[in-house]
Amino acid sequence: MKNTLLTLGCLAALAVPFLSTIAAGEGDAGQVAFNTHCRNCHSTKPDDNRLGPTLHNIFGAKAGQVKDFGNYSGSLTADITWDEATLDKFLADPKSLASSTTMTPFAGVPEAEQRKLIIDFLKTQSNS
Repeated sequence: MKNTLLTLGCLAALAVPFLSTIAAGEGDAGQVAFNTHCRNCHSTKPDDNRLGPTLHNIFGAKAGQVKDFGNYSGSLTADITWDEATLDKFLADPKSLASSTTMTPFAGVPEAEQRKLIIDFLKTQSNS
């Protein structure tokens, strides 16, 4: 009986950090979605332009205006302001908003839940 209680106590001690890790991970779902769909070409760090421009402070910004990034494709320099609606539309089907985009092979994120996670994450990476 004493060994059983000791074993159960050890298991409980191990379970608490494990469950805390799982709970903390739920808050990172947006970053995971961003990493899955966007991170190959984009960063959210200031001035960290890669194949695509940094997405730091993208919320409320005009498309095609990131400092020191000049490789915008076609209509991504049009009069577009990045808000929830435009980001959702673009993430769902980039060509629907920017027909001449060269963001290939990225064809969009078909799952609305994943798009929402990405958008919510991008909000946290913006000052406004």
